[in-house]
Amino acid sequence: MTHREPIYAYRLVYNDSPHAEILWEWEEPSIHRLLWNAKTFGRTVVQCTFLHWNALAEANQRIWETYYQLQAAYEPWDTWQIWMAEYRTLVATVQEVYEAQHSRMPNDQRPARPAE
Repeated sequence: MTHREPIYAYRLVYNDSPHAEILWEWEEPSIHRLLWNAKTFGRTVVQCTFLHWNALAEANQRIWETYYQLQAAYEPWDTWQIWMAEYRTLVATVQEVYEAQHSRMPNDQRPARPAE
């Protein structure tokens, strides 16, 4: 049985949103960037000890799936679908009116603006 060293990992904690989790970093260049970020922007760096790589990978996988992975920004509920249909009709109507008013008249036949 071989004894393995624990893995020390670090991450930023944002004081204004402490519930948001950032991925754990364990490599030197990344840890230095975390420390610089914390010092520069007044944030906190926390440490966690993982007994093996699988534990670190599982923790980062959970954080990734919870906070980073793309998720739908909204569910297209029925009232939204109705509103969107009405909005599209309105936009089409405005475009038709604009074209009727402006695209059929040559520039020199457009009514002049009144002087202010």
